[in-house]
Amino acid sequence: MRLSHGSPSRVLEPPVPSVRSGEENGAAPRGSRPIRVLSNADWFDARMVTSVPIEARRVSGTGVLASLRDFWRARYYDAVVFNGAWWQLFRFCLLRKLVPTWRAKLVSVDLILWRPRGFVERSKAWVKRRLLTAVDLFILYYRDTAELERLYGITADRLSYVPFEVNDYARVLATTTRDEGFILACGRSLRDYLTFGRAMQGLPYKACILATLECLAEHGTADNFLALCPPNVTVVGHDGSSESWIDWMARSSFVVLPILPEAISCAGISTYFVAMALGKCVIITEGPATRGILEDGQAIIVPPSDASALKAAIIAAREDAAYRSRVASAGQRYARALGAHERLARDICREVVRLVAKPEARSDTSPLRDG
Repeated sequence: MRLSHGSPSRVLEPPVPSVRSGEENGAAPRGSRPIRVLSNADWFDARMVTSVPIEARRVSGTGVLASLRDFWRARYYDAVVFNGAWWQLFRFCLLRKLVPTWRAKLVSVDLILWRPRGFVERSKAWVKRRLLTAVDLFILYYRDTAELERLYGITADRLSYVPFEVNDYARVLATTTRDEGFILACGRSLRDYLTFGRAMQGLPYKACILATLECLAEHGTADNFLALCPPNVTVVGHDGSSESWIDWMARSSFVVLPILPEAISCAGISTYFVAMALGKCVIITEGPATRGILEDGQAIIVPPSDASALKAAIIAAREDAAYRSRVASAGQRYARALGAHERLARDICREVVRLVAKPEARSDTSPLRDG
């Protein structure tokens, strides 16, 4: 929702793809061959999709020797699926380039890539672009992938969108919310807390910035805001626990997620789903985490690095309780309809089974070159 005081927008229920009733747990037809999956995630354990059983096994470790063992073992598997784990993924990409007869499909889920800055980062991006041609399918939690194609050559035919889950869904539903009068800005990935501080300057409201401060740099968030926060903004170091994370959001008036404009992935998406599921109004910077996802009034969306627009959004949400409530209700309906880990696992399993069942040849595994 762009900043507006008009009538509430029509809110559509989110398009949540899922396996039809009975498909996941139905009996496999006689003689059907299980699909064998090697993965670092638990999505495939004891699962069945469209009457096809899945036999899952975890990768043996994260080191180089473990990757070599798993690559050798994967010759007996239909698919290898990595959730994040970019070092393991890139090792498999390189090995697959070197052994083009390797038959398993290679799948990446939630791979986080960065906009390269400077010669060194651009050189690394050049290498990644060529390695990633060995991946058959990228499963992402966001729709806006134009920069992935431009910077890393990941084209639409190798992309699949799956809605993310609400983390710790049962705890979120069981949490009692209240309004203790403070605005909460939180998270560590590509956060623009400098713009948030400028937006809060001179406002008669109290705010907290909550983040695991020692991890900011590795997640693309500069710490230059620490010495520049106005007096009405308190910085709180977070211990990383899910319980306190949810509690902080549950006690806030509303949640602000200022995201840096260089984000090319869905920075902030897991945080705003939790905040929305709790029934909190969310203000968030426009970007990959919003485009094509939050387009029916589920959040107040502001332009990137625009302190004036963010200040106007904060004032509107703080001063107009009815407006804040409408946005919060729309966001809550959306987030709770997405569900928890079980739904996400079904959807990812379905995408992998669909890939394995495709009759066409897998993606390019030729020696390192531009894809």
